[in-house]
Amino acid sequence: EEVTFDVYMIAGLPGTGKDTYIHNNLPLPVLSLDDIRREHKISPTDKKGNGQVIQLAKEKAKEFMRVKKSFVFNGTNITSDMRGKWIALFTDYGARVRIVYLEVPYTTMLSQNAQREHKVPELVIDRLIDKLEIPSYKEAHDIEYVISSE
Repeated sequence: EEVTFDVYMIAGLPGTGKDTYIHNNLPLPVLSLDDIRREHKISPTDKKGNGQVIQLAKEKAKEFMRVKKSFVFNGTNITSDMRGKWIALFTDYGARVRIVYLEVPYTTMLSQNAQREHKVPELVIDRLIDKLEIPSYKEAHDIEYVISSE
């Protein structure tokens, strides 16, 4: 099947610079789980609310994909299971999926997180680190590792 559009899946822990990377490198519409959450005033810890966030995100993704419009999918996307569900949806619509994985040193991540408007509690970040599964080449058509040492 011919691939006519791209979905850039951004993956990385909070504070790794996902929004900055997108802003500087990907001049495309952005579908962001955080933005949907904020727009609908849903707390990240609200389980039922998160189900709603996912539904709204799927609808928006389908709108882009029906017209074969490339876009950026921005979320933490830190487990292969979580990425796999989204990638299956994207490829069902014929997208070429490119994962961009961002990683920075722990201290950098914490200081960048502290400077954000919407901070993520350090305890939550530590829990996410325990769950982190770095994306592998077999998950998507293409993968870029953006690893910063500072």
